[in-house]
Amino acid sequence: MESRSDNFAAGGVSEALAVAPRTPGEALRLYGAWLRAVAVARLKTTQGADDVMQEVAAAAIKNWSTLQSQNNAKPWLYRLTVRAALMHRRSLGRARKRIAQASEVAVMRSDSSRPADPLEVLLSSERAAMLRQAMAKLPSRDTEMLMMKHVDDCSYKEIAARMGVTPAVVEMRLFRARQKLRQLLSEQTRP
Repeated sequence: MESRSDNFAAGGVSEALAVAPRTPGEALRLYGAWLRAVAVARLKTTQGADDVMQEVAAAAIKNWSTLQSQNNAKPWLYRLTVRAALMHRRSLGRARKRIAQASEVAVMRSDSSRPADPLEVLLSSERAAMLRQAMAKLPSRDTEMLMMKHVDDCSYKEIAARMGVTPAVVEMRLFRARQKLRQLLSEQTRP
């Protein structure tokens, strides 16, 4: 009787694909490139595809036992990938909405005791638009953390508890996110 590893080694790619994967890791190795292409197609950009693939891998590992037959692994993983991509796009949309709301709140918080200078209002709205555009280019995790810190006024400890990391990790990630944001804003203002 031929072993599974002999089948992979001797049979090549086409024969390897005919064999049903036994573990989620094996299934992700077999179909990973195709699933990533599905994620990129659904997201319409390569940004976020790694996040989607990480979600797919976590869901596959967690729910592998619910799979009725390993022969159905490919369509099952496809559905997981599509669902993860849609959830990722939804979270990006929510982040964009929160950014827009935060910029509007910031404009409203400006000193309202003096009459509004039209030039100041125009510059403020342009700055808000530039900030929204730059925030939209950041990875969703960075955007979320910046929003929690600067819009929701959460402490490092609160953010760490929500994200399941230590406050030191939050501080480092926020520092890097601010650096990325500064870089994106400076790229927008260059002639």
